[in-house]
Amino acid sequence: MSDLDFFEFAFSNIPLLLVCIFLSTGFLYLSVRRFVFLGYLDPLHFYWTFTFGTAYGIVLALFISGFVSLYYVALLLSYAVFFLFFLRVSKRHGKWMYKLVVTLLVPHGRGRGEFWIILLLYVCLALFLIVNTGFGASAETNRFEQNRGLGAFVRVADAFRLFLVAYIAVICVGRWRHGRRNYLTILLGVGYIFLLLLSSLLNGAKFAILEGIYASIFAMAVQGYRLRLNILKVGLLFSVVLFFAVWILSKNLEGAGVDTEASGVYMQDAPILYERLALRVLANADKYYLSLPNGVIEKLKTDSALVQFVAPLVSVTKLSEILGYPINDYAVGRQALLYWYPDNAIAGGPTSHFDLFSYKYFGFAPGLLFAALMGWFFASVSALGRLGGKQGSYYAALSAALWVRSIAMLLEPTVGLAYVLDIFILFFVVNIFGVILRLASKGNVRVVV
Repeated sequence: MSDLDFFEFAFSNIPLLLVCIFLSTGFLYLSVRRFVFLGYLDPLHFYWTFTFGTAYGIVLALFISGFVSLYYVALLLSYAVFFLFFLRVSKRHGKWMYKLVVTLLVPHGRGRGEFWIILLLYVCLALFLIVNTGFGASAETNRFEQNRGLGAFVRVADAFRLFLVAYIAVICVGRWRHGRRNYLTILLGVGYIFLLLLSSLLNGAKFAILEGIYASIFAMAVQGYRLRLNILKVGLLFSVVLFFAVWILSKNLEGAGVDTEASGVYMQDAPILYERLALRVLANADKYYLSLPNGVIEKLKTDSALVQFVAPLVSVTKLSEILGYPINDYAVGRQALLYWYPDNAIAGGPTSHFDLFSYKYFGFAPGLLFAALMGWFFASVSALGRLGGKQGSYYAALSAALWVRSIAMLLEPTVGLAYVLDIFILFFVVNIFGVILRLASKGNVRVVV
């Protein structure tokens, strides 16, 4: 089913679609409600409850309408059940991750020196990316195409971005709650808002600002600062995120030469900007409606799973040059797009989602084991929030960055794993560098000329 075919189906069956999405989203919310560390504010709800809830609801609507077979519905359900089962049973088994993070990544003391190192590195990276690519929010096609060849720098900047906003948020709230409500606290608050907005614009993703807010709230909770948000505050927060998403989308459309005030194609009584936003929500299921009807997924090509996992670590562009073919074209989501639009040469496209990736690259039964492994790993990372209450601001911000970045594995397992390894490698190096600097400052290291 092509995009056009699906949109025709979706806007002709809006009541069915809405009911299915509502049921699916509600079920997925309940499936992780007792697991999440932050309750309804946990970032897992954005990825699992909202993104997968929308996608699975659309698959259910397509199944009811006869476009998707029972086999593929059972397939997706099986992977979801295995993921959720191991997510729940592994909830109390995350001490190994906690020990690993504290031992390798968290510096002794408060980590203030390491914070300044990371801030300096991020500023340098941000300036480099702005000069070479500009802000991701102003990309003429999409941020993936704009950052082609510089993906490693973007990933490093993103890893530092989440840590910095979370760290500053913890410091600001801590000072405020302990009565230190002076000009420095206000200055830090202004700096937090500036960094949150600037880094989100540099990233260019429509949910970038939401990632930063999620990381901040998670870090504050780890530090013991639980936010009490009433309906008004949640509504205000949602409005800010929605405004940012709409603004980013409008800039993307303007860059592509689209008149944002024109009437929509499917929603003729609304501006095309809001129609595109609705289509973007429906696109949570793009990999499913492109691949599941008529068994298209069986016709998609794959290469080596090892290559797919290694590519994001060493640079997709460079490895593609070495192997002689475009590695990214063999991601499941990208393959589904190319099946319908073989001449598409723009970077990016649908994500693969862990269930479709598991099925295509490992097969049904081994894919279930992969889904189980993901559930266990997610539970281990999430445990960082529960176990590290006394480790300080640096640990709280680092665990927040790890949790938010690791959840991306649900959408694209290979890229999400690279995000996690980025944080381990980068913060390990920063930690070692900090140790060297402290030893040098104490006179324990002699410089021989």
